[in-house]
Amino acid sequence: MAPAVPGLVLPDRDRAQREAAAYGAWLSVVLGEPWTVSFGRARSTPVLARRNHGGAELRLHHMFLEAPDDVREALGRWLLVGRRARRASERLDAWIHEQLALLPPQRRQVRLAPAGLVHDLGALAGALLGDEFALDFDASRPAPGVTWGRRTASRSRRSLRLGSFEPESHLVRMHPVLDQEAVPAWFVRFVLKHELLHAVHPPYRTDGGRWVHHGPTFLKRERAWPEFRAAVAWERENLPRLIRSARDGSLLRVRAEDLAEPG
Repeated sequence: MAPAVPGLVLPDRDRAQREAAAYGAWLSVVLGEPWTVSFGRARSTPVLARRNHGGAELRLHHMFLEAPDDVREALGRWLLVGRRARRASERLDAWIHEQLALLPPQRRQVRLAPAGLVHDLGALAGALLGDEFALDFDASRPAPGVTWGRRTASRSRRSLRLGSFEPESHLVRMHPVLDQEAVPAWFVRFVLKHELLHAVHPPYRTDGGRWVHHGPTFLKRERAWPEFRAAVAWERENLPRLIRSARDGSLLRVRAEDLAEPG
């Protein structure tokens, strides 16, 4: 297949459907279970895989229509064994970053909604920008906007992205499952800090071509936060509850021991 070029033109629907059917059939054989593939325009999640009772779904950014065979094979390998497929993961990450850089800038205006039902991201971010991140942003390097994501039901059963930093729109987006009383404010603040740190220390590529999302400087700074260990432990313990909550809209049971700031 031809390599992607700057100013990617969205393909016609018939071609996308043909490619989706062909790639889905190939994945079904390679992975040993039924897979359906579709193409979309989401840059923040260029690859989205979801399993359900009837098989599995793969949503890909349209740029994958121009992916060379080795990238498609790397994607299949990643779907099969995850990050244990180190070379496949590195190839896939590198290609995605290269293609995202070729896409034209997004023009759409994002309406910020930082005030949640329970947690106010605007207030949390304001305190952080006036203190911990006071030296990281200024007029020449403005702080990203912060907002809650849309309240839509998740289909994921195994993972949940609690926050993201989108370089194209210079925006931190937080998963609305965190906006409930049972999720302590200090943990919401930790996730927000993590995403702001991505704006300060963006991913980079090593001389060997590998993309690094959490470099030594990023990790050193994050691990120095006094709530780091408590936040990692809280997420590990409560992630299954958060996944269920995101799927069915149920609220987590409030536990008093969770709400107190870590000592």
